[in-house]
Amino acid sequence: MIVLNLKKSDIKWAKHKNGNEYATVVAEKRKEVDKFGNDWVVYNGQNKEQRAEKAKKEYCGNGKEYVWEAKKEFAKNQQEQEDAEDLPF
Repeated sequence: MIVLNLKKSDIKWAKHKNGNEYATVVAEKRKEVDKFGNDWVVYNGQNKEQRAEKAKKEYCGNGKEYVWEAKKEFAKNQQEQEDAEDLPF
């Protein structure tokens, strides 16, 4: 589970032809955890031209990933099975 904190005023909203407003946001895992323990960053989505120009990302939030104990145990068991399969005998 990932809990994201978004600042409403920083999110870019676009009006669709059906009258609704939509926002495209991207959540990306950080390379390093920040001083508040956030390991995810959120920014406004970019169109094809902005990505091609390598435009600066407009950040609008951050978040933390929470892992339940059952999920941790499952991942540990999966890793042990993979390690056992790599044995040369």
